[in-house]
Amino acid sequence: MGRNISVAVLLILLAGAQSQHSVALSSRSLCALTGSTVKIPCKYTSSSSSVRAREWYQVQRSDGEPQDLSKDPQYLGRVSVSTQWNDCTLTMNNVKVSDSGVYNFRFRIWSREWISASSGITLTVTDLKVTRPNTYRWRTTLNCSSTCTLPNNPTYIWYRNEQPVYNQDTNELYMYDYSAGSYSCAVRGYEELRSPAVCVYGKDSCWSVTYVTQSICALIGSSVDIRGYYTFPDQQPTPQPAWYARLHLQVTELSHADDRVEVFSHRANVNTLRLKHLTESDSAEYLLRFKAPYMIHTDSSAGVSLSVTGLKVNVDSPAVPGSEGQTVTLSCSSTCTLPYNPTYIWYKNGQRVSHCTSVSCSVSAVRDAVSYSCATEGNENLLSPPVYAPRNTRALMVSSGERVEGDSVTLTCSSEANPPVLTYSWFKQRAAADTLLPTVQNYSISNISSQHSGLYYCTAHNQLGQHNSTTTLLDVLYPPRNTRALMVSSGERVEGDSVTLTCSSEANPPVLTYSWFKQRAAADTLLATGQNYSISSISSQHSGLYYCNAHNQLGQHNSTTTLLDVLYPPRVPSVTDRVSGDSVTLLCYSDSNPISNYSWYKKTGSGVILLGNSTNLTLATGAVGLFFCTALNQFGSLDSSEYSVPTGNPAGTYAVSGVTVGLFLTLTAVCLWMRGRTTAVSSRSEETSAKRDSIPVYDNVSALDMPSDPTNDDILYSNINFTRCHTQEVSLYSTVQLTMALSQEEETEYARVNFSACKDETHIYSTISRT
Repeated sequence: MGRNISVAVLLILLAGAQSQHSVALSSRSLCALTGSTVKIPCKYTSSSSSVRAREWYQVQRSDGEPQDLSKDPQYLGRVSVSTQWNDCTLTMNNVKVSDSGVYNFRFRIWSREWISASSGITLTVTDLKVTRPNTYRWRTTLNCSSTCTLPNNPTYIWYRNEQPVYNQDTNELYMYDYSAGSYSCAVRGYEELRSPAVCVYGKDSCWSVTYVTQSICALIGSSVDIRGYYTFPDQQPTPQPAWYARLHLQVTELSHADDRVEVFSHRANVNTLRLKHLTESDSAEYLLRFKAPYMIHTDSSAGVSLSVTGLKVNVDSPAVPGSEGQTVTLSCSSTCTLPYNPTYIWYKNGQRVSHCTSVSCSVSAVRDAVSYSCATEGNENLLSPPVYAPRNTRALMVSSGERVEGDSVTLTCSSEANPPVLTYSWFKQRAAADTLLPTVQNYSISNISSQHSGLYYCTAHNQLGQHNSTTTLLDVLYPPRNTRALMVSSGERVEGDSVTLTCSSEANPPVLTYSWFKQRAAADTLLATGQNYSISSISSQHSGLYYCNAHNQLGQHNSTTTLLDVLYPPRVPSVTDRVSGDSVTLLCYSDSNPISNYSWYKKTGSGVILLGNSTNLTLATGAVGLFFCTALNQFGSLDSSEYSVPTGNPAGTYAVSGVTVGLFLTLTAVCLWMRGRTTAVSSRSEETSAKRDSIPVYDNVSALDMPSDPTNDDILYSNINFTRCHTQEVSLYSTVQLTMALSQEEETEYARVNFSACKDETHIYSTISRT
């Protein structure tokens, strides 16, 4: 007893679970005309949202296991199933007699087997046919019949010799002997699905060829059936029909060898041409004709005009440049009107767009690579070419090679886009904000300079949006310029320091070689190569003007000069004298940087006495003793050697000896110049003082536009040192530079005079400068 109760409970639970999943069909049978479109309403319910699969299939197929109609080659491109939730309505286009059968829908969730309706729906596909059930001598009755009962009590249309017979809207037509001709019938609303015609009473008037429709619009890649009906007199043998294509007045019979062409006749007086995998070149007028000897009866008849079209997405409401997110309206169009008022399907990047089911669809303008395409329901595999905003945008130089300052260059922008790009814009990339350049596809710059160097990119814009290219580099080459020579560190540079000079220059390509030079009066000296020039332990000899030269493959450029000023303490001071009347002026000079300050001292028995702070010291008549000077700057100080002023009349002694030697040397130099730069040797005796054994005389005479008055203090300078000698030879060396007097021959003359009058050697060196 308990076991029976358990089984009963289980059955109740199973029945309850089964009631949660069901399929409902609107009817059990359906009759449809050959060539028409059939819709089979269907609904299904499921307590689970995870429907694993769903499909329509034909029950009791002769070839075994039921197969999903959408995958069955026999129905390919002709069936579609509603994608709305819980709606499983089946649409079947262009039905034919072979489609007759029982159809059912089923679905499956993850945890169950297939769930389907308890019984399917029987579809019967029928042709219209004109029959003559009753024929009398003076009257004939025609009947428009089908193999199944058409739904909704249809209204019929009769045709006599291809013209409608008015006031005859039932499926029966009564005729009399004066009404001979060719008759056919159709259901109102399906006029293109006319029945084959029959010949009544007449003979020649019964030759005819008619078509379901005079024009057909079909998609590229699809298949199309062109059906022709023909009649002929009953007494004639059955003629042989054939299909022809007429294009530009040229008529060509279709070849049965073409695997895209299929001709068949599935009922009397009806012949069908099937063209598969249509292309645009298949657009033509197609004719059904009788072959000889009956060709004359159909030769002039009009055929069926076939237009093969592809779907195209048009942008009806374009976006403006830079309007990302703006709504754009798309429409799916064709060059001819597709039959059966098709349902449109939209795809975004290959995925179906659920909110778009009509001929138009609204989307957003984008910058990304998003594409849209459309198809018709039942022909989902025949997608339109996609439309998309620009993508793969590229900015390129028109030529591969170096671009030198002064050249011309052209940048070109390319992009993939459908619809084609409307506008190209160019930009130069900058740190703050990019600069908008001309709005052209090709951007040209003439006479380029380094200012044009940089990164450029372009923007392509069409009705759907815009896209930026990656950047391209415009690298303008030019020779060095703005070359500068600088000290690495600032501040004073003292003797013994190290110093580094550096050279910088603007150049593209970069500077290949830097060279360093020191500026000199005669010719500049090449010091070294390299961007930096270093000197260790600098001295006063390194002071001067330096510059560098920058060189690359396109040229070279010199910098301006920079001064290297080496600071150093005083060198050993030298003392010279100047005689003026009864006084002698001593002058102190020392090489130093910066310039030294000078002080004069006199040695005494107990020390030294500061006489003054100046470069000059004037001694009064009768002054005697040892004198010296001191040179001082911030880096050090040095004393000169002691200078002795002898007793007596030093001013007179210095003046006589200085004038005598100066005049002698001047006359000697002038004679040497007049004799054509030859050297003369002469000897003379020189009286010496009892107080001096041998006297080398060194005399520096500067003759500056020498005046006639020899007593002028600013003309004659003499430095005489007395040194004892032991030979009798006297040598006289004179260097004379007469700048003004000898302007035609600016050269230095040397004269040597040997004296043998005394036993001791006396050397006299004289330098005379005239400027």
